[in-house]
Amino acid sequence: MPFMASGGGGAGETGAPTSGPVTMQVEPGRILVLKARYEAVRDTVQDFVDSQRENLRGRSVADDDVSRDAANTFAENATTAIDVTRKFIDQLGLSIDQLDQAAKTYNLVEDVNTATMRQDRGL
Repeated sequence: MPFMASGGGGAGETGAPTSGPVTMQVEPGRILVLKARYEAVRDTVQDFVDSQRENLRGRSVADDDVSRDAANTFAENATTAIDVTRKFIDQLGLSIDQLDQAAKTYNLVEDVNTATMRQDRGL
């Protein structure tokens, strides 16, 4: 399993999900794979929202009060959905940045370990 929530999958002692942030633990060898998946999801969602923004808002199908009201309500809901999707994209971006930092940190740790082992062996 490439990642899991700390503390038993994010569930409390009762088995119910806990509130608040959940720490994600990723196997070091899977960091770049997970980062690439997150980037693919972010890019796909971003491209869809960018290309379909106006279509998602909808238009009135007729020139009467009911159709206009329905179109306005639909547009408001679509705007809310687009805003939530933007926040999702932003959160993916933060997760991607954190995975990138973890990859860099892991590589630095590996370099330090390699140097230490070489010094211990007298190489």
